[in-house]
Amino acid sequence: MLKMDFIRENAFFAVEELEKGLKQPLTAIQRETLLTRLSTYLRIAAISTLLVEADTLAFQRCLRQSATARRDLLAEAQARSDATPGRFACASRTEPLFDALAAGEAGLAQEIARHSPRQWSEKDEFEDDFRYADFLHELLLAGTQGLSAGAERALSAFQQCSADTGSTRLAVCEALASADQNAFDLALDELLVERAQEFKDAGVPSHPERFQTERHIFVEGLALLRLAEGRQLRTHPEYRMLPRLAR
Repeated sequence: MLKMDFIRENAFFAVEELEKGLKQPLTAIQRETLLTRLSTYLRIAAISTLLVEADTLAFQRCLRQSATARRDLLAEAQARSDATPGRFACASRTEPLFDALAAGEAGLAQEIARHSPRQWSEKDEFEDDFRYADFLHELLLAGTQGLSAGAERALSAFQQCSADTGSTRLAVCEALASADQNAFDLALDELLVERAQEFKDAGVPSHPERFQTERHIFVEGLALLRLAEGRQLRTHPEYRMLPRLAR
């Protein structure tokens, strides 16, 4: 097993190299590739730093930088005149959105939502993943004004896509939409059980550093807690894979 301090050191080295690469002349696809990898390694750096040093400020800073890289990727893709979103700009690449929320950067999360595609890219993403992301984007863009027409539309589309699958993430979204405390508690607990089981059932990980960090800290769960609190729902100080230190 990789040691966490080694993972941390390697992640910061990767971040440094990727930042150097981004200063070079690049095609659009090359730049999107590097920005996506940069977000991944900043998330690894964030979690490993929290686990090794208990440094919450560094954790939040790295997550914020990950989200900023994603915001830049999406804004650049949106600005191109020939912009049909490529695979790196798909709405369902939600990890940096969760990074922004977990870091307490609601404004940055809204920027990501604003620049994210509103159309499902059938060849590049699963529909249920897109519908989940689309609802979260609409919920963020509505801010404190309650459930917007856009969020209601996105939730309805998610329900039509996933109602027969018993989707836990759909249950989370429905609970957020209705601000139902009991429903949210049950759905979040189920999501955390599913997440733990995913790591138990995993074979040889394709990305060992992500596996070894994300099995301890569930950034998506941290983000959902932020969204729940924004909907005036109560949350506990600590959950499995969502330690108090990370909040």
